[in-house]
Amino acid sequence: MPTTADPPTLIVDGHLDLAYNALFHRRDLTQSVFTLREREDPLAGAGKGGPHPDSLRKLPRSTAGRGTPTVSLPEMRAGGVGIVLSTIMSRVQVPNSALADGMRTQAAAHAMGQSHLHYYNALEREGELSFIRTAADLQAMVDLWRRPSHDTPVGLVLSMESADPIMGPEDVESWYAAGLRSVSLTHFGINSWGHGTGTKGGLYPPAYPLLEALSSAGIALDLTHAADVAFWQLLDAWDGPVHASHCNCRALVPGQRHLSDDMIQAIADRGGVIGMVFAEPMLNPTWDFDNPGSFSGSVAQRPMAAVIDHIDHICQLTGNADHVSLGTDLDGGFGREWAPTDYDTIADLQRFVGMLEARGYSSAERDAIAHGNMLRFLARILPEDSTS
Repeated sequence: MPTTADPPTLIVDGHLDLAYNALFHRRDLTQSVFTLREREDPLAGAGKGGPHPDSLRKLPRSTAGRGTPTVSLPEMRAGGVGIVLSTIMSRVQVPNSALADGMRTQAAAHAMGQSHLHYYNALEREGELSFIRTAADLQAMVDLWRRPSHDTPVGLVLSMESADPIMGPEDVESWYAAGLRSVSLTHFGINSWGHGTGTKGGLYPPAYPLLEALSSAGIALDLTHAADVAFWQLLDAWDGPVHASHCNCRALVPGQRHLSDDMIQAIADRGGVIGMVFAEPMLNPTWDFDNPGSFSGSVAQRPMAAVIDHIDHICQLTGNADHVSLGTDLDGGFGREWAPTDYDTIADLQRFVGMLEARGYSSAERDAIAHGNMLRFLARILPEDSTS
């Protein structure tokens, strides 16, 4: 008799920007990636060489840049990406030629963050997502994904990349009640709380009462995008759970966007987990975040195996596979053009999991990297139930 195919290995992606992807790029993430590509292809319109009639992005290909979509909910389900930390993502930043998505004021960043929250709430009402607020919610979602179907909801742990949408310590409790469970204070540039990627410096004084409020609420600290001085100040000021949702290794790729070996060890010493990024600037050793002029070329050159090089480095440094996970950042400001060369859609993460065993990782280590390490970390930071 025919047997039911084994379900895909559960993948927990520790960093996606689903709301940003949907709202900034105006994408319906409930549709197939291939539908999104057709809508955005400026050469696909009714045989006339113009934009697709359903397109909202009527841009010439020369300006479409790095944006070919690879992430949507159907492809996530196909690839077993059943649980994600997905972001509220808005920051205060002086406008510049490299980044066009910053806000001029913190009030505007707060409003944009609220729009991201409302998007996730809308998807939950439609049955596409299900918020994970407690350890009981987490276990229920793991159980659901043991035998997923084509319409199984994706579990969402709400995170925040740049704390600018939080107006101050008094705003933390309302964000926690909305589901927020992890926050990084900084992002690109200098924001309300301190120095992030591409800058040199530390935290501003208002960051410290915010950290106290985050700790009191039970929200984890994400160390991603902290400038070097700010990184160590955060660790000095914080005694709660820490992780780096999407960072790679500075020993392999230069620049302060990545983690030094001392940083990796410090996170591991606190029981934290580091998520691997699937982006060319994080994988190509000739590209340096401290020297934007080194970003040469608009097409990726590294395959998914380059991600495993960073996993290897962390495992060898820490002596085990307990502190590494996935934090792919796919479609988070880049598309297929900067994703690995042998990657097409997020469903290919299932193939990546198989590559770990081919590289010599045991099935237990494979599962730890795919989901186990992040599930352990999430169980640590989430309250037992809604009354905890």
